Amino acid sequence: MKEYPYSALYLEENKSKIATRLFIIFVYILLVFYAIVFSINIAFNTAYRYIIVEGSSMQPTLNPDPILTSDGEYQDSVYIRLTQDVDYNDIIIVDRSGDGENAGDYTVIKRALAFEGDKISIVKLPVGDNGEYEYRFLRIKNGDNISTIVYQGQDDEYIIYEDYIIGYEKWSENYPISLNNVDYEGIFYGAFIEEKETETHNVVVNGQVFPVEFFTVGSNKAENEPEQIFFMGDNRINSLDSRWYGTMDIDKVIGKVITVVHNGYSIFNSAFSWIEKVWDYFVIIWNEIIEYFSVL
Repeated sequence: MKEYPYSALYLEENKSKIATRLFIIFVYILLVFYAIVFSINIAFNTAYRYIIVEGSSMQPTLNPDPILTSDGEYQDSVYIRLTQDVDYNDIIIVDRSGDGENAGDYTVIKRALAFEGDKISIVKLPVGDNGEYEYRFLRIKNGDNISTIVYQGQDDEYIIYEDYIIGYEKWSENYPISLNNVDYEGIFYGAFIEEKETETHNVVVNGQVFPVEFFTVGSNKAENEPEQIFFMGDNRINSLDSRWYGTMDIDKVIGKVITVVHNGYSIFNSAFSWIEKVWDYFVIIWNEIIEYFSVL
């Protein structure tokens, strides 16, 4: 059978055209994919942030075993939602830029524990496992009409048991200041009880009555100032928080933690931490998609 040269040329040209089309399709898909990822990332960054956590003030919840560098202590990272709509026990990021000696780009990560109108105190009470006196954070939420608090154990609504802190034993070693035979945490006392307007409530623990002074969050602010928030770090013996510099304006809250990337600082913490970071990123996006379509 006679072969025609133009047939081979035709086949070569056809193959070349197919390869070119496939390449164009590939580039097109790549560009579409890039555009989608870019758009998602822009949308993500308007509502969320990825933050590396520095320091030990939130141990053991965050950075339980940090790497010490020349810049600080690092281990965990967090994704935060940019919002000021926070609730009790939320871990929050607070802007302290330009705040006295800490002027500059300065934020802290702490736990939200009380809001405007809540009554709070920190006192030593005989609530340890063996009857030891330990510090407890006391909180009467705004609107709760109660004059006497009776200790109810670990599920108490007012004498809060915090299983997330680094330990009651160490915290209780902080120096106390005594008033009317009640021992207050010294730092808290100086900021919120001493020379402040307070309200007395009887606290009854195992038959013992303690006349405890409570500070009302926001009671010392001007009328036109924003609502106030009180927060502490989980590592109570190594945390600069509201006990030291008072309550903060709620509009200083940048956002709240929605997920923790454990060992997310670097490959020195975990060689596979980037997998969790990327996974959590897409989980957040997926949840946003689900939430968006659920309200349509």
